[in-house]
Amino acid sequence: MNKNQNWLPTKKNINDYSLLKDMLDAQRQEFDLLSKKKSDGQLNKMKIKMVNRVLGPLNELLKSESSHKFLDTLSEDDMPTDSDVVLIISQYEKALSNFRDKYFIIDINYKDKYGDARARWNVQENPILETDDDHEDEDVE
Repeated sequence: MNKNQNWLPTKKNINDYSLLKDMLDAQRQEFDLLSKKKSDGQLNKMKIKMVNRVLGPLNELLKSESSHKFLDTLSEDDMPTDSDVVLIISQYEKALSNFRDKYFIIDINYKDKYGDARARWNVQENPILETDDDHEDEDVE
């Protein structure tokens, strides 16, 4: 494991990431359409619950990330609009992109059929012990 990394996701976290990212993408498409029709249209309680059922687990998944402090769920009391939801979803999308960039990395010991190193998820059950950067440092003497 890299010296800098204290926390790694589990395989379950990665499965949750994949499922929830797809669900968030679908919600984004719907709310993009709704906000174009009427950006100040308020959400009903059912829509707020549906969105929060995706945002809540994502919030939990991303709790170890620096972006977590910027991630909100929707409040029924505030009666968010369609454009509010688009903004909140975009913040989650960026946080998920950062999560992927951080934990889906090149493993020099994981090769394709041509012998090239491939990227894979760096997870607790199978941590990447040596990265490309670590390997390059060893070659310099």
